[in-house]
Amino acid sequence: TDTIGVQPQDFDTFERLLGHVNEAYSREDLNALRAMATPEMAGYFAEDIAENGRRGLVNRISNVKLLQGDLSEAWREQDADYATVAMRFSRTDVMVERSSGRVVEGNQQGGEAVELWTFRRPHGGVWQLSAIQQA
Repeated sequence: TDTIGVQPQDFDTFERLLGHVNEAYSREDLNALRAMATPEMAGYFAEDIAENGRRGLVNRISNVKLLQGDLSEAWREQDADYATVAMRFSRTDVMVERSSGRVVEGNQQGGEAVELWTFRRPHGGVWQLSAIQQA
């Protein structure tokens, strides 16, 4: 259902955020993540990055390409619009040992993922990532 009228430019924004969020996460750029995500989601990213750091690892994500994005639902609450999009995308996603650069987990050949990304914007504002769920 779509009660807010998601437009093609909104889908362009969702695709752009998919790439930019993954790039910023891979660089461990918390400032960029805070600009693109809600405070709660940025907090999850910060916790994840910190845990990887404690393990001596960094998650490197590259070559992100949206293959299909389908609107699951869109709705309006008192102060904001929300849209959940089923995102099917390809990417290379590996865990790298910080000290050596050696790949310890993941597939360097790449693969596909399907996730439900929920975006939020204040009425008339800019979309931010609000939640990610595994499909």
